[in-house]
Amino acid sequence: MPRIADHDARRAQITSGVRALALESGLGSVTVAKTAKAAGVSVGLVQHYYDSKESLLADTLSRLLTDIERRVDRAIARAEGDHARIEHMLGAGLLELLPLTPARRDEAYLRHAFVGLALDNPTLAEHQRAFDHRLRDRIAQGVRNGFECGEVWPETDSLLESETAFALTQGLTLRLLIDPDDVLRYHATAAIEARLRDVFAGPCSRETQSPRN
Repeated sequence: MPRIADHDARRAQITSGVRALALESGLGSVTVAKTAKAAGVSVGLVQHYYDSKESLLADTLSRLLTDIERRVDRAIARAEGDHARIEHMLGAGLLELLPLTPARRDEAYLRHAFVGLALDNPTLAEHQRAFDHRLRDRIAQGVRNGFECGEVWPETDSLLESETAFALTQGLTLRLLIDPDDVLRYHATAAIEARLRDVFAGPCSRETQSPRN
């Protein structure tokens, strides 16, 4: 029987080559030929799936951001499975964005490297904007959920708090990329936890319910 090509797997293999090349030499070094070599495929195969370097970079960024979101989702799901407060679920997700492990540092480096390219590339900028909006929306929803269960005071502005928490996390991520100092790593984690503690200052209704007889 003829083999059936797994096109998504091929694209993932090629874009993994872009990521490896960018981590080694920077995004500016990425070419179709170098990508083919890094991915272990032919130049013709790269050109079969991507008609330009721009489309190759756009798909690489899209897949990178999807990987980050999935990891954030898993962290939140684990906290939820442990019946954590919404404050701690949200914190678990935000801390996944910080470059506190080698793999997360690589992802954060690539995400911010793409930001530089996105300043002059509308396609890359749209991917970045959509990613940012989705994360800010999730934070805002977490704040609203906190209001429903009693952790957040009714007068809290969920959109303002989501912007603040996201901007804090973004800024700390960039600082840690430039200066991966152990003290700063500790302070970055503590800063996010402190901010969420201020927002989610009330007791959750589950914590105040009397146990059934």
